[in-house]
Amino acid sequence: MTEPMEIYPMAMFPTLSVADIDASVVWYSEKVGFATVFSLPGPSGGTVMAHLRWRKYADLLLLPEAKPTQTGQTRGAGVALSFLADAKPIDDLTAEMAGRGVVIAEGPVSRPWNVRDFVVLDPDGYRLVFFAPVDTSRDFEDVMGDVRQG
Repeated sequence: MTEPMEIYPMAMFPTLSVADIDASVVWYSEKVGFATVFSLPGPSGGTVMAHLRWRKYADLLLLPEAKPTQTGQTRGAGVALSFLADAKPIDDLTAEMAGRGVVIAEGPVSRPWNVRDFVVLDPDGYRLVFFAPVDTSRDFEDVMGDVRQG
């Protein structure tokens, strides 16, 4: 028997409007590796809210889209969510997700701000950036000096 996920107050969390909540829950959990904290069924039995967790304090809520997007609108356009991925090397995590069928939109790449990251797009076009520090011994001023120098 699996223990229930811990519920705790969060100062901030994103809520994403998705076209197919059940398909999104499967994608986030089976392809990317999020855990389902809980799903809330509606009166007709369909899921009306799903609470997912990447790691402690890195949660998402998924809600079914209230109305279809207007012609020309792209759900998720301009939204990027970044997740610390320090449990394993970023290149290994990239390969694992790609092996589960996740399309890697960019990376992995090392950035001047001392992280290595990669980007995936969820089924609704939301950008998920998974990142890890490159050199944890460097302080903020050293990193910012590199950024300023380009």
